[in-house]
Amino acid sequence: MRVLAGIYKSKKIETINNADTRPMMSKVREAIFNSIQFMVEDKDVLDLYSGSGSLGIEALSRGANYVTFVEISKECILILKKNVEKMSSNLSIVNSPVNSFIQNSINKYDLIFYDPPFELDANQVDEEVLIIENILNDSGLLIIHRHKASEDVKFSKNYELHREKNYGQSKILILRRI
Repeated sequence: MRVLAGIYKSKKIETINNADTRPMMSKVREAIFNSIQFMVEDKDVLDLYSGSGSLGIEALSRGANYVTFVEISKECILILKKNVEKMSSNLSIVNSPVNSFIQNSINKYDLIFYDPPFELDANQVDEEVLIIENILNDSGLLIIHRHKASEDVKFSKNYELHREKNYGQSKILILRRI
């Protein structure tokens, strides 16, 4: 896997090789960034369930101001650290459960990538999406990646659906905080 565009274009992104982690396909990542291409530069970004960091790294490459990666897996953290080596220092890696991080965050973000494991319980997904609302700036975007067969994500009236699209087995929702 490689960075698609920006200052780190073509940089290799190492991925995890185990059954619990599934890297996002490049065509899905490309579609997401085509949809938000003018909404990344100079933004503060949060990459939840970041895995190897492909979404946050792509955002950094395309001019994000700062990216915070949140991941609980120690194996993923090691790969993520390797992937961001020699990159901008405008990033931090937090080894934490996502639910704990979003409940305790004092920072707000302009752009949040939410890519939980496909098998994560739908009720937990809905709960986390509700909590994320508190750390997303007004007019900020929440990009959710789910399996196309997953239950629909329930979100509050403080979000408007900006875009929804299926790519292979992936369903992408882009919500705007209103």
